[in-house]
Amino acid sequence: MPTIKLPEESQHSEGVRKMDAMIRELSKAPAMTPSTRALGLRPALLMVNHQELAHVMATRTLLNQQKRMIALAVAASLSAPYELVAHTRGLQREYAIDDGQIVELVATIAHVTSINIFERAIAAFNDVAPMRAQDMSTPILIEVRQKLGSIPRYFTYMAADPKFAKIVLDREVATVLEGEVSRLNKELIAYATSVVNDARLSITYRAEALRQLGMTNEQLFEATTVVSVFAKNCAFSTALQLEPTPA
Repeated sequence: MPTIKLPEESQHSEGVRKMDAMIRELSKAPAMTPSTRALGLRPALLMVNHQELAHVMATRTLLNQQKRMIALAVAASLSAPYELVAHTRGLQREYAIDDGQIVELVATIAHVTSINIFERAIAAFNDVAPMRAQDMSTPILIEVRQKLGSIPRYFTYMAADPKFAKIVLDREVATVLEGEVSRLNKELIAYATSVVNDARLSITYRAEALRQLGMTNEQLFEATTVVSVFAKNCAFSTALQLEPTPA
């Protein structure tokens, strides 16, 4: 349960209720959310929250739907249940994303998280056995290039265990390259996941993959601002242990 007592909507001032109405135009929430009820205790913070939400969620170079997907990736990566439920429902309610597509998105986030954890451990081995970059001519890395078009740097280390590298490669194909959700959108949430997880090899690879798919640096910058804002929201809702609203 929340760590503070949340005022009911009727207990807030008229000014807070007016701000809530503006927020709900953007969020499509059916009622005042627990987050707004908490922020309403400090109206100045609620106003700033509304301003940044209005800015980052406005369709400029990225679609609002894509930003919702980024928000889902951030929430999943930070294990923030309140935001996770809110953005899953938002995708379902506003964009008719079905359960199978939600599974695709979440599987991609999980896949990339696994890679991020692996690559962050590479530094501990100081590029010596058993985890050292392998020769690009090894069979598994040739297969990686054939299927992905290039060899992400982390695969040169995974290739020390060819069977494991093959599993990860097959998982990459199944989660990112195949399915109903576009590769562009999956690469976008893969990028967001890698940013949250501070996985530099993955950030570089996913950013380049997005460029190859036609995304500009301006769009990548916009995506990064969305990651930043929703990471803040996750910290807020998790610290207060806000509970997801009923469906």
